[in-house]
Amino acid sequence: MDNYNIITPSSKFKHLSFQHYEYIIREITKHDAFHHGKKRNTGRTALIRSLASDVGTSVSNVYSIIKDASISILDSDLITHKELSASAAFHKRTKLRKVSNISKLDKAKDFIDLVVNEVKSNKLSSVDETVNNLILHHPDKITGMTTVCTKTIYNYVHQNKIDLKPIDLPGMTRRKPKKNYKEYIPKRQKGTPISERPFEMDDRSEFGHWEGDLVTGPRDGQNGAYLTLIERKTRFYIMIPIPRKSSKQVYMKINQIHRFYGEHFSSIFKSFTFDNGSEFARYADIERKPGSKEKRTSVYFGRPYHSCDRASNENCNGLIRRFIKKGTDINTIDIAVSRSINRQINNKKRKILGYISAEQSFLQELTNIGFYDDSCFYV
Repeated sequence: MDNYNIITPSSKFKHLSFQHYEYIIREITKHDAFHHGKKRNTGRTALIRSLASDVGTSVSNVYSIIKDASISILDSDLITHKELSASAAFHKRTKLRKVSNISKLDKAKDFIDLVVNEVKSNKLSSVDETVNNLILHHPDKITGMTTVCTKTIYNYVHQNKIDLKPIDLPGMTRRKPKKNYKEYIPKRQKGTPISERPFEMDDRSEFGHWEGDLVTGPRDGQNGAYLTLIERKTRFYIMIPIPRKSSKQVYMKINQIHRFYGEHFSSIFKSFTFDNGSEFARYADIERKPGSKEKRTSVYFGRPYHSCDRASNENCNGLIRRFIKKGTDINTIDIAVSRSINRQINNKKRKILGYISAEQSFLQELTNIGFYDDSCFYV
């Protein structure tokens, strides 16, 4: 059997060239001629399997090629007999292929450009959120445009067909493997553990349960920090600058929030879930109204080394780093800049909320309990 260059197979066997067809038909014709007139045509199946392997296609496809290559010929005596023609098979099979007159990339150019511009102009926008927000909530912006799905745009990114690179998509380049958490039993339990948190808090069906943490600048904790809180159902996020990392500063900011929301505080802030940092040591004071023993909220503590107990909070803390680098003194950042970052995070369209923003979702919940103030978002 002749040696033949094997090329990499691709879908639907469209990689087969005319030379492949010639090679297959030549070998089959030689084999059939050798066995012509014999009782048994032995070895034909083995030959077809070998040919399929040589050209990188399936056995059934070789059988189809042989079938399509069969033509009727009239000889000089006007007698009809069968022959195999590589040219007949090739032209018959290539003629059946659909040839698109314009690719989806060209048809959806306007829509793709709209998505690319939004993703590149907004540090927090993902391709999926942008595509689905346009389709579901802003059909007027894409009237008359051919749309494509998220997967198609990601394919174009990987194929370098559009003006969007993986480096423009932080979520694409920062995927991390699942973490194996340490097993750790604290010698002294701080407050109420998360294992005692009621189920309605765990499944996020009830509004008013928050996760909290501190985002610091330099590691010494003496150069400012953000007290960050996120509501578990709506994913509404609050980042409040504090001058230094301390339990007193955290307690004072919680009281400031209480004064702002007044009698609605207990309906909006039913519980907090913190980590085991020393900045939350005054949890007993946070649970009570100032100057009173009356309870205003509940505080729970996650397991040590289990940031997944406050996953939503950790996710949004990571979004801050797209604007402020680690090690930056929070005290040097203007309050207007902090509020702008906070607002951008809350205006991010979220898949889990049906591609609306956390701010819209939070506002709806405030309306349900009868509270609304334009300044309530960023106290």
